[in-house]
Amino acid sequence: MMRVPQPGCWYRFTPADWQFIGDILALSERNRESLAKLGDDPDAVRSIADEPRLFEALLMSQRAALVSPELFFFVVVRQTLKRIGVQDLEVADYMAVVCADFGVPTNPAADREQEKASLYSVDYLQALESAGSHERFFIHVQCANQFLVLTCLYPSFLHHRAERKGAPDVKFYDGVVMNHLSAAGRHILASEFALHDVLMKLSEAFPPVRRAMNYTLREYLHLGA
Repeated sequence: MMRVPQPGCWYRFTPADWQFIGDILALSERNRESLAKLGDDPDAVRSIADEPRLFEALLMSQRAALVSPELFFFVVVRQTLKRIGVQDLEVADYMAVVCADFGVPTNPAADREQEKASLYSVDYLQALESAGSHERFFIHVQCANQFLVLTCLYPSFLHHRAERKGAPDVKFYDGVVMNHLSAAGRHILASEFALHDVLMKLSEAFPPVRRAMNYTLREYLHLGA
């Protein structure tokens, strides 16, 4: 997880994604062609993510299994965050990229990377003590993203781990995510990566964001149950 998430989830939509979007939203073939050109227009992409029909299709249609994690999480996160008043498209985009990259590993290399990541926040604190200035930014981002994925997508894993091993539960990691997002947002590299506003806004909104994601996945998808 050492790389920084690159914004613009829609730039990673696959042809199958645009086919799915067109099948659900297009009223005509001309309309379908217009929809396929929306990836370069964030305001237009916002209208796609805000479309209830697309959200419902991703939750109900068997064909949704063919779409990319980027499309799935972009729409689901956007709809979930809007429900609690978090309207910033950039925040939903950041979370969707993190969830797509690290929430659903699709190859052995990604699985091994996940296994190597520490489940103990104290390990990150120890790493920060010996890290250089620039490296600290990436450690903060890595820690925040790892526990964002675990708390938002797999809270049951943390609950069970707390019961079996006496490890901290989900609410403890809310604070971990908030603190590391905030620290990363204040770092000079956050501006260089154009992530300052996103990291700070997500840090401020995180506990309600996490609870909303838990609700959506529990009620509709049963992910991590």
